[in-house]
Amino acid sequence: MAMAVREQVNGVRVGVRYAVADHAGELGGDWYLCTPLPGGDVMLAVGDVMGHGRPAATTMVQLRAAMTRLALAGDDPGTILAALNRMLCRRPVTTLATAVCGRFRPADHSLTWSRAGHLPILRATHGRVNVLAQPSGMALGVDPGARYASARIVVEAGDLLLMYTDGVVEQRDRAIDQGVQGLVDDVRLALRVSAPGERLRTALDYAHRRNPDDDACLLAAEPV
Repeated sequence: MAMAVREQVNGVRVGVRYAVADHAGELGGDWYLCTPLPGGDVMLAVGDVMGHGRPAATTMVQLRAAMTRLALAGDDPGTILAALNRMLCRRPVTTLATAVCGRFRPADHSLTWSRAGHLPILRATHGRVNVLAQPSGMALGVDPGARYASARIVVEAGDLLLMYTDGVVEQRDRAIDQGVQGLVDDVRLALRVSAPGERLRTALDYAHRRNPDDDACLLAAEPV
């Protein structure tokens, strides 16, 4: 995967890799968010607007800006996704998107997250890589009355969290679960070979983009 961004936000080390579709001359709708919040929390998210071109890119910018605004106002992840869903459902032309967002609280190392039809978060800890349980929540833009449940875990020191769009794991003629397992295997190998303090960078380097025909975004985060 191509572009890499690494930064530290409110006690969380964050790295992102982003790649556009090989064949696409148009902008896509994949996006990520890493926003420091009042009180020391951090909002982490990735999302994917269906399609390419100006409509997808414009919607992506709008969703990202709205999520930032709502997170800064103190809304929880489930409330944020419900608001984004209503925003898309009000449009005269159907626009669909998926997203996962989590509020990390360094004070107690807790992550509270919600998802809208999106792929599960991965958690790497002590040589193991697991798929987190998925709270219920349909894709954005389908049902204006949809509700988005939340889940909560404690992220221990040394844990690594990964959020990603389907371009990272999707493969032709293979189930999406197989692609997710492929990413799990990539990260597991990265943990075995990474030097101390380099887990996040190595995990991003070892993640193989499985669908060159789609945009791909991978965000990794670990408490400092």
